[in-house]
Amino acid sequence: MQEQIDEILTQIEQAFQEKTFAPVLDRIMDLLKGRAIGLWHCDNQGQLIQIGFRAVAEMDEQVRKQFSSFTKQVSLENTGLGIVKAVVERKPAIGTLQSPGLQGSSEWLKKFGAQQSYAVPIFENDQVVGVLAISTTCAHQIGDIEWESLKKIAEGIGEKKYLGMF
Repeated sequence: MQEQIDEILTQIEQAFQEKTFAPVLDRIMDLLKGRAIGLWHCDNQGQLIQIGFRAVAEMDEQVRKQFSSFTKQVSLENTGLGIVKAVVERKPAIGTLQSPGLQGSSEWLKKFGAQQSYAVPIFENDQVVGVLAISTTCAHQIGDIEWESLKKIAEGIGEKKYLGMF
């Protein structure tokens, strides 16, 4: 698994240089058996700005478009979403179909045909600069290989300071 993570981080570097994120997001989604995946960076006005979003091919096209549009720019005050919670609380956020306090995430999980979402903040030094999130059909626990892999990918993005390019 570590070899795959290292390959993904190399692919992420190329994606940031070329500004084409679909292939690497698809690869992460495939590796972790996700239904949807997204990457956002924090701007200086309290917003998350979407860098990329991908979903499995069989997901309803309307749902994909709605989510992509809804999350192009997200206020950090919208705490009903796991991506916001992860940034604000500076720690991973897990959303489920019944997550109290994450109503927005629960609604999207239903539309995605997913059971759970996992949003991991991306740090550059001690500052949260973005978030990487995935929705899956499986219920995992923090510490599972899937979650640890996503966490390592987020850490790799932060270590290379890729989000500082925006």
